[in-house]
Amino acid sequence: MAKRPSSETRTHNLHQNLRDTKRASTMALATSLIPATPLLQTNTLNPLGWTDDQILEKVYITHVHTAERYDVESLFNVTSNVIKRATAVADSVAVKTGTPVGLIEDKVALSTFDPPFLKLKHIASQMMNTPHGEHHAHETAMSILDQLRSYSWDGKAILVLAALALEYGNFWHLVQVPTGDHLGRSLAQMNRVHIVERNRQAVADYNILVKNLLIAVECITELERLSTKGYDLKDVPALAEAMQEIPVAVYWAIITTVVCANHFDFFLGESDDRYEIANFDDKLSAVISKLKANLTRSRKKIGDLEDYWRRKKLLQTPTEIVEVIKVLIYHNDVHDPHVYDGLTRQMVSIEVFRKKHVLLFISGLDSIRDEIRLLQSIYEGLQEDPKEVKGYRKEDFRILWLPVVEDWNLLHRAEYDSLKLEMPWYVVEYFFPLAGIRLIREDLNYKNKPIIPVLNPQGRVVNYNAMHMIFVWGIDAFPFRPSDDDVLTQKWNWFWAEMKKVNPRLQDIIKADSFIFIYGGNDKKWMQEFTLAVEKIKRHEIIKRADAVIEHYPFGKEDPRIVPRFWVGIESLFANMIQKTHKDPTIDEIKSLLILKQKQPGWVLLSKGSNVKLLGKGEAMLATAGDFEIWKEKVLEKAGFDVAFKEYYEQKRRGYPQECSHMQLANYPADILHPINCPDTGCGRSMEIASVSYKCCHGHTHNQAEVPESGDVMIEKKYAS
Repeated sequence: MAKRPSSETRTHNLHQNLRDTKRASTMALATSLIPATPLLQTNTLNPLGWTDDQILEKVYITHVHTAERYDVESLFNVTSNVIKRATAVADSVAVKTGTPVGLIEDKVALSTFDPPFLKLKHIASQMMNTPHGEHHAHETAMSILDQLRSYSWDGKAILVLAALALEYGNFWHLVQVPTGDHLGRSLAQMNRVHIVERNRQAVADYNILVKNLLIAVECITELERLSTKGYDLKDVPALAEAMQEIPVAVYWAIITTVVCANHFDFFLGESDDRYEIANFDDKLSAVISKLKANLTRSRKKIGDLEDYWRRKKLLQTPTEIVEVIKVLIYHNDVHDPHVYDGLTRQMVSIEVFRKKHVLLFISGLDSIRDEIRLLQSIYEGLQEDPKEVKGYRKEDFRILWLPVVEDWNLLHRAEYDSLKLEMPWYVVEYFFPLAGIRLIREDLNYKNKPIIPVLNPQGRVVNYNAMHMIFVWGIDAFPFRPSDDDVLTQKWNWFWAEMKKVNPRLQDIIKADSFIFIYGGNDKKWMQEFTLAVEKIKRHEIIKRADAVIEHYPFGKEDPRIVPRFWVGIESLFANMIQKTHKDPTIDEIKSLLILKQKQPGWVLLSKGSNVKLLGKGEAMLATAGDFEIWKEKVLEKAGFDVAFKEYYEQKRRGYPQECSHMQLANYPADILHPINCPDTGCGRSMEIASVSYKCCHGHTHNQAEVPESGDVMIEKKYAS
């Protein structure tokens, strides 16, 4: 069933008396091949002076939406074959040139379709017997429209054009009758075929109009076909516009066909009514121009839609990361895409991403240097130990910058060239509109602010935006899944819970989301020196420029009584965890804190809000804070104060000799002696048990005692009597 144009409601609700009057008029026309028309009417029924709205109002009341079906496509193909061959013969007569008839390819085998012959002959007879004059042509066109009221709009136009083709094709077929075909030659004589040689210009003019009719009906048919494909007309506005104009276009195709049919005498030399033919040819050309424009725009939009759906399907059901990257970035004519390698500064094949995880950095060009510094720390972290975390190898991860720029003008190109020099990772170098920009905005949720989706080797999006967790945790967020953020967020909840128990006011500092140094120990001198070092850092100009706020909290300074209460709570928590059948992911952090409690001169925890960034040894932490003048510029170069501090701390820590790690627990249940591994990331050996005290010397002892290569140590059990 043909789709209704959006103007249907307006026209369908015309007064019933107007419908009845028009129906009675058109039925009368159907019974008379030459309707009687009063003289006064000849002055008012000139459709060439009407607006499209006036024509639509008249035409639409003849249409009934039952959509009587027949094989529209086959009839059009046969009609097209006839007209193309007939006009080719006519051209050969008119200008002695044109397409050889033998080279015209039929669209459908003639034996596969039975056309409605009687209906075609009736319509042809009605048209050919219409007197000259625009008003007569209009009345016949309206009569035909009423007869075909239950057909689709393209069906009406095709039937009328087929009726013309039946007569026009028969006539020009007789031009080529062989000499020995006596019946054919007699029919040619009866049709006065021999006269056309004398009227070549008239034949040429007439032929142009017939060709234009075929073009117009072909456009109408194609637009109707597209409208039945199920596209949402909101997505194809040109098609929606065309469907509103189809009834008017069909009217002009039919009335022009009537004019063609009743002007057979024109190319036979019996009339010289070039004016009427020229007027309708001009009008039809304007209709064709509009139809072609809508058809071109509709095809373009539909092509874009189908390409979008194909890309969307590939993104939603991916199998390979390289294909997903192509879908997001490149148009179909790019067969071997390359990207810029910031390390080698060479263009390399996109195949470098095959079987890799990709951090896809999507952004504009403005104000992204903070994000670049952040990703620089991630890039460096991917090169560092440990090489494998949580079953993922760092060497399997790649970073790719995808700039989203609407207009690649010279200014934007210059900014792009400047930014990419700061990136040692991969960069998309494609200065055309991104083929998958709609997917990037809708499926990846890019809203003109930098995001970092993470894609696995199969191309599936495992994290739609790792930006926040990377800002908070840095390389510790590896491999950047949402679950990694959850684990890191919950990782230190136990610490803050115990801290808030002994000092509820700490909650206010945490909420401020400032950098916080929390530190404790028995060495008062070290505590004082560390406090002074942090105070000096707080007031430094670099910190102000970095817009960082630093607080410090010397644990137990205000009330020493909270210290033992805190450690009792931590030890009890650890004792409960170690007895569980499944390992709690937070137990390693608790072990690290309990071991640092035993070390001199103290321990330091660096946090941003509630997000713990670093737990370190007092001596190396003091050295790091004291050397701020050495590494201060890194605060601006790196992704923040915490990243720069942690990087320098790791350098200092490696400069100190390894010591045995001790962990002593008060009131530990003596009948549950679980093996505990050293929490030091560079060690991990089983700790020695002594008086319910755990110790690990990382493969060495202070007295240089022999230690098995496996890292196992002698276990000495001592119990209180």
